Amino acid sequence: MSSCSGFAAMFLANLKNVKGLRVSGVGKYCNMDFIFWSTIHGEEYLCIVVSYDIACQWSRNFWSRMDDIDPSIRVKYGEGQIMFLVPKFHLRAHQASCQADYSFNYAPGVGHTHGEVVEEGWAQSNKAAGQTKEMGPGTRAMTLDDIFGFANWRTIENLDNVLGKRLLNAIKSFDEHYVDFNNFHAGLIVNVGETVLAEWDDMVKAWDNDHTELCPYTMEEDGDEGTHFKDMELKLARQEHSRLASGLPGHPSSLCVFVVEGIMLGEVQRGIELFITVNKYMTPTQDLELQRRRTNLLKRITHFRNLQRLLMPRLADVISEEDMERIENSDNEKPEQIKLFLPSECGTRSARIRACVGELPDVESQLREAEALDALQGVRDGLRARTGSSRFKMQNVTGQVGNTRASGILRQIDIRIHARKIRYRLARDALLRLRGHGDWEQSIRELKDADVRGLSERVLTREEADRREHLRERAIREKDLDNNDFYFQEEGIQSRVQGETRRALSWIWWDQWELKEGTTDDPDYIDAVRVEYCKSKARLDRSKEEVQLLCEELRRMMEYSLWKAEWWLSRRSGGEGMLSIGESVTAELADGLNSYALQQVSIMKNRHDHLDKTWTPLIEHAKKILNRAPDISTLSFELKDKERSDADAQRAETEV
Repeated sequence: MSSCSGFAAMFLANLKNVKGLRVSGVGKYCNMDFIFWSTIHGEEYLCIVVSYDIACQWSRNFWSRMDDIDPSIRVKYGEGQIMFLVPKFHLRAHQASCQADYSFNYAPGVGHTHGEVVEEGWAQSNKAAGQTKEMGPGTRAMTLDDIFGFANWRTIENLDNVLGKRLLNAIKSFDEHYVDFNNFHAGLIVNVGETVLAEWDDMVKAWDNDHTELCPYTMEEDGDEGTHFKDMELKLARQEHSRLASGLPGHPSSLCVFVVEGIMLGEVQRGIELFITVNKYMTPTQDLELQRRRTNLLKRITHFRNLQRLLMPRLADVISEEDMERIENSDNEKPEQIKLFLPSECGTRSARIRACVGELPDVESQLREAEALDALQGVRDGLRARTGSSRFKMQNVTGQVGNTRASGILRQIDIRIHARKIRYRLARDALLRLRGHGDWEQSIRELKDADVRGLSERVLTREEADRREHLRERAIREKDLDNNDFYFQEEGIQSRVQGETRRALSWIWWDQWELKEGTTDDPDYIDAVRVEYCKSKARLDRSKEEVQLLCEELRRMMEYSLWKAEWWLSRRSGGEGMLSIGESVTAELADGLNSYALQQVSIMKNRHDHLDKTWTPLIEHAKKILNRAPDISTLSFELKDKERSDADAQRAETEV
């Protein structure tokens, strides 16, 4: 059984006679074990990296299963010599516990390998699906053989160009990561000290050797956002199941499902409104995206109304005729403005009891509380990201291009914080209508704009507030902005400079930790910095490895060309192991065979000369970059992509 996500491949492998499948069960553990050990039998490698979509499952009990393998193909490898990873695209579908343990991003020695190359062939073969589905088994196999053979030939023909382009990009990537990491490292030495950095480095080394150690790339809070709401949803679903299992009368539909759908619809509506606000002047592509989102929302609202008639049958008795008219004749052109009328929107407590069946208002109350806690956690996470990004921008980013990009990132973070803040306020307002004032307000307080600030941010002074109001009014006049633009609604866009003498901790952080007496250390922030430091170091290491691997790949291409030329020379008539003239070989046939062999020798030597002339300067340049040599010059390359047709061929000039 799977201990990770419910993979369809693992499920279908155990089924027989499944419609639409020609074969099932090929990927059984025993089959995969045999294929793997047969492949590496007789070879000696220092380390083997296994990339497999379900490596997290296949690697379990891997070494104990090796005892059952046929001794004739059994090999001697230690546990430290084989590394199991999941391709980057497939890793997203795995559980959180797999994200770091099986990630290429944190595996030493793999460079920028993504593990998805084996899947790239489907892009070409899928085009032939209309033909092959009508073919018999033999013809289908030969057709696919031709397609894959052509793809392999094209890959070989264009391999030097592909590797060369990747090396150019890898050199640039390494140079950027080197500068960024060293600036980051220098700042951390001042702020946290070399001792702490050494501890973090030791933590990375320990985790590389043993994944059961504490992972340096994750925080304890990772994945917390959303858990309150999901936990409450699960709790209510179990209660409903227990009620039905005990024989108590049920409801026409699940109360929990109905309320969750209503809350999610409200979130989608706000998302569309935010999309419209941010993209004031839309392109046709954005307009199409908006229309699709509205259509999907309208379908979900229609389904929601059907459930509402069952679970809120007397809704018409507690709302006005005007509101009932809006329900029956909604504005389908703008579904984001349709009012949903959940129990919290039905006025008084007696009205809710009259309109709803069972404990529907109580169910919404519990879910709203969980939603508010999740939204508040989202605000905290966004503020941490904003604080770290702002500090990095002030310390490291210079120039118009860099500042423009950094400002764009900060704006996206602000948008995310704003969306979560609005979600918290709406959830709290609904909770207030459902419960009234009470002790719950001690943990779910009113969230003002001034409360939404990070650990190093402070409340605006009166002078700063006046200045900001002046800039706001001028922006509205000059840039034709509306008063309703969300980034001008907030009084709490706080000054992001350190102001310790006037800094006061916002209440949103009170339940996160206990500050030590006499210090302003922030353990959560230190933990976040540790994660970012380790990830930054991993990015630097992977980019360095990518440069080294690509240099070695290009060198091996040159060596292979020379070896292949010698191999073709040995294939001439009379060579070692080859027939001579008179031994069933005529002089004419020998001349033809020798001419072909010499032609291949010439092709391989010309390829070697071309590779040496084109890429050796870049390889030497890459080595200087890695060694941070002082005499680094600028190289200019003109590349032609052989994968494109001659008519579409383009030349790209690149400088490194």
